[in-house]
Amino acid sequence: MSSVPDPVDVGPSRVDSTDPGASPAVPSIPGLELLTLPQCHEVIGRLAAQVDGLQALVAVLQERLKLDSTNSSKPPSSDGPGRGNRAQRRASERARGAQKGHKGSFRALLDESEVDQIIDCAPPSVCECGAPVLAEREPLRHQVFDVPPVRAQVNEYRLYSGCCTGCGKKHRAPLPAGVPSGQIGARALALIGSLGTHYHLTQFKIRDLLAQVAGVDFSVGAISQAHGKLAQALATPVHEAVGSLAAAPLLYMDETRYPREGSNGNWVWGAVSPKLAVYSLLPSRARYVIDSLIGAKPQGIVVCDRYCGYAHIAPEQRQVCWAHLLRDFARISERKGEPGRIGAKLLGAGYVLFRWRTADKPASAFAPLQRRVERALIQGREQSVCRRTAATCANLLKSLPALWTFLRDSRVEPTNNDAERALRSIVIKRKISGPTRSRRGDEFIARAFTAHETCRRQGRDLWDFLHQAVTAWIDKTAPPSLLPQPAPTG
Repeated sequence: MSSVPDPVDVGPSRVDSTDPGASPAVPSIPGLELLTLPQCHEVIGRLAAQVDGLQALVAVLQERLKLDSTNSSKPPSSDGPGRGNRAQRRASERARGAQKGHKGSFRALLDESEVDQIIDCAPPSVCECGAPVLAEREPLRHQVFDVPPVRAQVNEYRLYSGCCTGCGKKHRAPLPAGVPSGQIGARALALIGSLGTHYHLTQFKIRDLLAQVAGVDFSVGAISQAHGKLAQALATPVHEAVGSLAAAPLLYMDETRYPREGSNGNWVWGAVSPKLAVYSLLPSRARYVIDSLIGAKPQGIVVCDRYCGYAHIAPEQRQVCWAHLLRDFARISERKGEPGRIGAKLLGAGYVLFRWRTADKPASAFAPLQRRVERALIQGREQSVCRRTAATCANLLKSLPALWTFLRDSRVEPTNNDAERALRSIVIKRKISGPTRSRRGDEFIARAFTAHETCRRQGRDLWDFLHQAVTAWIDKTAPPSLLPQPAPTG
C-alpha cells in the first residue's frame, strides 16, 4: 500500500458556457487544479491567516471612521454637522442677556478736561404754541466718540552729499535715528505686524485696510517684505527667549501642522510658561526640534502629550496630558470584548480624577485611583485580544510616573491645555491665511506670534513692543526683551 496520499481533484476550473444548465464560470486559481490533502490544509491555513489579517485591517479602518474630537486629537470642527459642538451646549437654562432686576452698566462720562471739544446746543427760542422757551442752566451732557480722518504722515528726507577738500572722499548725510531705508516707517511696520498676528488679517486685507483708512497704497509684495523685516527685528528678542526655556521650572508643549505651499511637512511648535510663549516653525516633527527649544536636558517639568519625541525626558520630569489620555481611553472603550471593558475602566478613572481635582482633594487621596489605573493598564497589557490596546497600555506603564506628576508638584496641571490654547491663535491664522510660501513667512509666523502671545501674557502693548523692536533694529541698538520684567520696587 502506497504511503503517498491520494490526489484531491478540485474539479474543473471553468464551466462550459455552452451548457444551458451550467453554473456561472468560476475563475481558476493557478496551482489548485490538483493538490494533495496536506497541501490543501496548507493553502487553507494561509488563506485563514490572510482572512484574519484582513479582518484586523477592517477593524482598524472601521475604528478610524469613528474617530472624532471625543476619542482622538481631531478638532471639534471636523466632527461634521451631525454633531453639536461645545459652543452649542447651553450651560444654563436661563434666557440669554440681562436678567430681570439687572441694574445695567453704562459708560461713565469723561471729565470736561478730557474731551477734545465742547459744543453748546441751545433749545429753540419759541415753542410751537408761540410762547418763548426759557433755557435751563444745567445742560444734558452727551458725549460722542468718533474717529477723525486718518492720513498717513509722509516725510521726505533730503540727503545732501559733500566732498572732502583734502582727500576727495565723498560723504552723504545719514538718515535720522529710527528712519528705515525703505518706504514703510517703524510705526507702520509695527502696525502691519499687529494686523497680521493679533487681528489675523491676510496680506491682501492689510493692504486694503491701509489704503482705505490711511490712504497708503502699498502692494502685497511690500506687505510681505514688511513681515520679513519684522521677523529680522524680532530675531534677537526671540533668541533670548528661547535661551531661557531650558532653565524654566515649568513648561507646557504642543505642536500642530502649519504647511508651506507645496508641502505639508511644516510643524509649528509651542513652548509655554505662565509669562512667556515661544514658537518655532520647522519642516520636522523630530526630537531635535524639541531640543532646539528647551534643550536636550531641560531643568524643569514638561507637560506634554504621549508623542514619542518627549520620551528622552525622564518620566518623573514629565506630565502626560490627561485630556489626551481621556480620548485614548474613549477609543479603547469603543472596542469589543475585554479591551472595551478595560477602556471603560480607564475612562471612568479619568473622569473621577478630574472630579477630585475640581473638588481640591489632597494628593494623598488619589492613591486608590492610582492603583486602580495601574491594575487596568496591566490588564490591558496582558490581554491578547487587541494588540493596539496592549501596546497603548504597555507604553503608559513604562511612563507611569509621568501620569501623576501633578500630585507631586502643585504647580503642575494634569493637562497641557495651556499650550493648546496658546497655539489656537496660530491655528486661526492658518485657517484664514492658508499656508506660508517661504522661509521668510515661516519666521514671521513663529517670531511675531511669539511676541504677540508673550505680550498678551505679560499685559504689554504689542504695537508698542513691535515699534521698539523695529526702531532698535533700524538703529542697530539693543532691542527690547521678551523676558518677564521684575516688578518695580519701592
